[in-house]
Amino acid sequence: MSTAADYFSNHARVRRFPWSLYHGPLEASLQAFLELVAQENAEALVLVVGCGLMQEFDQSPKTLSFLAVDIDERAVLRIQERGDPRLSARHIQPDTPLSTLGAFDAIYAKEVIEHIVSWHRYLRDLREALKVGGRVWLSTPNYGDPWLPVVEQTFLEVVARFSGFSRRDIHPSKFTKALLTEALWGAGLEEVCVEKVAFHLALCGSARRLH
Repeated sequence: MSTAADYFSNHARVRRFPWSLYHGPLEASLQAFLELVAQENAEALVLVVGCGLMQEFDQSPKTLSFLAVDIDERAVLRIQERGDPRLSARHIQPDTPLSTLGAFDAIYAKEVIEHIVSWHRYLRDLREALKVGGRVWLSTPNYGDPWLPVVEQTFLEVVARFSGFSRRDIHPSKFTKALLTEALWGAGLEEVCVEKVAFHLALCGSARRLH
């Protein structure tokens, strides 16, 4: 029943109720992060990992430039169709080292790390792709509280099956606040801050490369 490709249909729902209850706080946290990046460097270059449909781009500071990458060619095509000179997009393979794409003032990855088994290596790669002083932001479902598993196994699974896929085993890496905090520090990042958002259903983490 399930194919990973069908999960792409989920990207179009993020601003529709009730999915907006989850994704709205993520976008608010990301917006605050990008505004901080723009305050520090108005012309910063931002890498977007796992861009999806990148709905948040329209609210991002107008002086920033973005390179959006995704393993799904459909997402990359949709980004390229925007035709905005501040935004470029590339299709990458799952094992592409992000540091080979360049050096970035900031990186963000919304709802990506939970899909990655080798997340230790992934976080170190994020750090290597940052310039010294650069910042990273990411979000992921919060498995440290009981509410998310209940919602996933009931309502969200029913919706997924009607969409042609299953959420079962779709997140091989399940993070708690403590684990994500430890993971960011362990990757060599500093100024680590992880918060529970969206009724404690999600985590937003930020950190910085200082050396």
